Amino acid sequence: MFKLKQDIVLLFLFVCLLSCSSNPKSFIDPKKNVFISKPEVTFNIKTLPKQINVFYFNSSTDNQNISLFMQGITDNYYYYKKSIGYVPELNFIDLSNNIDCIKNINLSRDAFSVGFFLNRDSSQLDSNCYQGFQDTKGLVVSNTKIIGLNNERFRTFNFNRKLDIKNLLSIAKSDGNLRAVIIDDPSTKDKELFEEIWRNMDGEVISSVRSENELGSQKLLSEILLLGQSKTRSRKLSRIIGLEINNKLRRREDIDSIFLSTSLANARSLKPALEYNFADNLSVYLIPSWEEEGYLRNKELDLENVIITEMPFLLNTNITFQKTVQVDRSRNYAIGYDTFELVLLLNSTSKSNFNYFGLTGLITNEYPLIQKKSLSAKVIKGELKYLNYAD
Repeated sequence: MFKLKQDIVLLFLFVCLLSCSSNPKSFIDPKKNVFISKPEVTFNIKTLPKQINVFYFNSSTDNQNISLFMQGITDNYYYYKKSIGYVPELNFIDLSNNIDCIKNINLSRDAFSVGFFLNRDSSQLDSNCYQGFQDTKGLVVSNTKIIGLNNERFRTFNFNRKLDIKNLLSIAKSDGNLRAVIIDDPSTKDKELFEEIWRNMDGEVISSVRSENELGSQKLLSEILLLGQSKTRSRKLSRIIGLEINNKLRRREDIDSIFLSTSLANARSLKPALEYNFADNLSVYLIPSWEEEGYLRNKELDLENVIITEMPFLLNTNITFQKTVQVDRSRNYAIGYDTFELVLLLNSTSKSNFNYFGLTGLITNEYPLIQKKSLSAKVIKGELKYLNYAD
């Protein structure tokens, strides 16, 4: 456990959001590209918690993600320290070596607890010790199903990738594209999940394949689009009539959309290969892998006309950082930043329900649910045109 007090040297000052604040009840205007903004709430410091305890499980595989999550929290902490003078006691508590006894940790009764359970759930805490965790007001942040929380004072914020997949597929369905080919790769391995969700949405899965690497894109798509069958039919007919036939290859006609769940590098290879293989008129929908922290470029010419669903932070929306600060544009950083914002909003007496246009997406609080919607964008002439948040 380490303790962050107000005299700690400023690590990363997050200065945001020069885009104008929007009324939490107003509709978003995609033309203005205002997709990230501070909530229009006047916080009363007296109503905010004096102590915030962040509980997490550390491991060799999760260490980097946890560090980025904590960086996001501390950056927003310092934003409010500077802007409104809010300086709570902020504690980060590693439960990895404490799992059987957190009851010995001195938790203030009026503290606010945050549980960051990455690839874990709250049931892994011993019930006796866990009771002390639940006795405070709190928020559990997790990418897995939350179980064991039957406390009105405890809220849950889920950022499961499955939710973003549903958002992406809902866009395709609203576009009227129901006959799809699904392509994933070794960084995602979730084509089966895509199939399940899509069929539950009354979509039709024509084919589902895995792209092993960027180099095999041409061959893979040729097989999916049945171009080889077109060549075979031409050769058979040529043998029957005894004449050489000049034919034009045609792709199969029973597909109207392609779903890509791949790394950005793989997507940049697959999209041009689609055009090369006579499939340039198919709608393409992309959700990038969460296992990499790739960046979208200023000009994404290889992804022309692709619809992308992603966190606004990674879609390069209108957001400004202090020039001297290098912020890691990662999902876990964004989740940490929004978590601290939620702590303040959930403890504000001025708002019960709210919309927060955060780094991870549109976060809506309608008790008892905290829901997140992803931002979508379409690549037009290499640039991102924001399409609003997916329903």
